[in-house]
Amino acid sequence: MKLRFLSNVAGLRVFASILLCAAAGASAQSPSLILERLDRSDADVPVEQIVSGTFDRSFVAGPYAAIVPAADHDVWYRLRLAADWDSPHPPVLSIQDPQGLAVTAYAPPAYAANRYSMYDASAQTGFSRHALVLLLPSGLKATAPIYLRVGPEKAVPRSIQISNVLDARVADLVRARLDILFPAIQLATVLVMLCFFVALRERMYIYFVGHVFFCVVYELYSFGIGYEFWPLNLLAPLHVRPLWFAAALASILLIEFSSRFLELQRIAPRLDRVLAAFRWPFALLALCAAVPPLSTGWWVEDALSLSVLAAAPLLIVAGVLAWQHGGRRGGFYLCAWIPGLLFVMLRVLQLTLLWPLPVWLEFAVPAGFAYASLVLAFGLADHTLSIRHERDVAHRLAEHDVLTGVLNRRAILARLRAAFLQARESGEPLALLFLDLDHFKRVNDSYGHRAGDQCLRAIIGPIASELRQGDALGRYGGEEFLVVLPGAGAANAEVVAERIRDHVQETPMLVSGTRIGLTLSVGIAALDDEVLTPDDLIERADAALYRSKSAGRNVVSLHAPALQESTAT
Repeated sequence: MKLRFLSNVAGLRVFASILLCAAAGASAQSPSLILERLDRSDADVPVEQIVSGTFDRSFVAGPYAAIVPAADHDVWYRLRLAADWDSPHPPVLSIQDPQGLAVTAYAPPAYAANRYSMYDASAQTGFSRHALVLLLPSGLKATAPIYLRVGPEKAVPRSIQISNVLDARVADLVRARLDILFPAIQLATVLVMLCFFVALRERMYIYFVGHVFFCVVYELYSFGIGYEFWPLNLLAPLHVRPLWFAAALASILLIEFSSRFLELQRIAPRLDRVLAAFRWPFALLALCAAVPPLSTGWWVEDALSLSVLAAAPLLIVAGVLAWQHGGRRGGFYLCAWIPGLLFVMLRVLQLTLLWPLPVWLEFAVPAGFAYASLVLAFGLADHTLSIRHERDVAHRLAEHDVLTGVLNRRAILARLRAAFLQARESGEPLALLFLDLDHFKRVNDSYGHRAGDQCLRAIIGPIASELRQGDALGRYGGEEFLVVLPGAGAANAEVVAERIRDHVQETPMLVSGTRIGLTLSVGIAALDDEVLTPDDLIERADAALYRSKSAGRNVVSLHAPALQESTAT
């Protein structure tokens, strides 16, 4: 619950950033524009005739301030201010969603050709590449038009506005910060999960790392950052193809991660096979995107869009099935990916149906990715904690006796060996108690093995209560137990053994309404120069135990050499 709460808080912070961006974009007011489009189907219109005003009567005003490219020919636009520019700061023309655009601007007074593209390093003038920014002359008159020649591109409307240079820089700074914020969040989760992979060597983590990494690459190219900085700018000549390549690989890795994270092979094998089949079209599209002659036009983008629209609902269904099977992972997965996949589907529909790109959707997709990476990181951390808990349980079961809960024979002998080596190195004393439950066979014969098991469990509490932290109690076999006492000499061990014997003797034990008296016989062996191995210590304690049995049981006996040393002292 705590992990889910933290992930939801992180998600709210991410989406608050989106609202900040939308508010910033909405608050930037632009002077009134008159945007007109040349209503001609032929593309070979002489530039000199356009800028001289020969075709001004052929330009037709559009319904809103947006340029719409044509898929097969250039399109001319004529832009005018509704009133003269009266701000002391020069005007700036901004074209949003510049991916794929190639715009040639002819501005007064010289009307020289200036080409702008987010792939061209010399085109931007101190602004980020989130938008195409054209610096216009100060004192621009309403009677001085600006002509834009838009190269062939998908007919997606791109919003256009004019503002003074200070407001434009403020808006660009806000966008630039958001451009960095979301990839930075994702890269942080990548580093954490990469450490998990190095520690656990589980492929699921590297699939998650790869998916988030290529999502970041997609976002950097989408925002234009990738075309600006090394080494990503080495792919600038490929234009939009790095986006397609990153999107295809991110989709493949998401399918692989989802299959393992949700355990689809176990809970939904048919759905797992269907999702696995999507890897091949995505891989083919990635290959085509990497080879420019195979990806001319926009068919790769259209195929990617259709594949994502088909795969995204199946991934949500997979999360639902995992959740219905009682898996916490399914809950994490749905919480992470429902917003992100919905935003991705809306973005795909926007590209496919040629809708304008709203500001909120432009940042909602990377924000959804960042939110998903955070929640899934918490989910993977929860998975890691589950693995650790299962490992601890398995380790405990491997070291502890199932019946009594104390250390088993292998574990108590390992503790004895470690204590023996430590005592030899440090010169500190070491004692071993060998305990045996008296008349245990008679209890089994008279009351049954169930009663015998109850007696074995009943004496554990009294024995453990007399031990210090660092002492070790283990079942050696049957009704026999070993107690390792590091730092204790023969005299101290005898005191402890007597307390244990008294405590067990005073412990009431009722079986089928009958009180059974329990007693212990104890043999003690202490480390000295004649003890060469831990087995020697066990043999001495066993010999002392035999003396206790011979003395009538319910007796504590020291090994004879230890006893002589104690008496001489």
